[in-house]
Amino acid sequence: MKAKADVTEEYIRSLADLMVIKGRSHFTAVRTYVVSDVTRAGFEDVDFGWGKAVYGGPAKGGVGVIPGVISFYVPFTNKKGEHGIIVPFCLPAPVMERFMTQLHRMINNNTDPLTNV
Repeated sequence: MKAKADVTEEYIRSLADLMVIKGRSHFTAVRTYVVSDVTRAGFEDVDFGWGKAVYGGPAKGGVGVIPGVISFYVPFTNKKGEHGIIVPFCLPAPVMERFMTQLHRMINNNTDPLTNV
């Protein structure tokens, strides 16, 4: 929490100035996975005159310089009005199949996904 408290408006403005002067540094993509929280960005409140948005957020996960290394936390409200968070992410097809199987087992309480793989 101290690190978050140390980030003042003056610090952000100084960092923005530094990035303009020196250029923005790029992250290393090897063994990197970036997660961005857009739950407070207000995408769900955008109105183009067509009515309340069903979804508001990035069009797809894995955008950027190297597809598949970035995901976004996106707010979601179900039909019952319950609020939650969706985290879309990309996996190779065989890995996604395995993930879905394990998630199904965990949700249905069939078995412990960590001990019975």
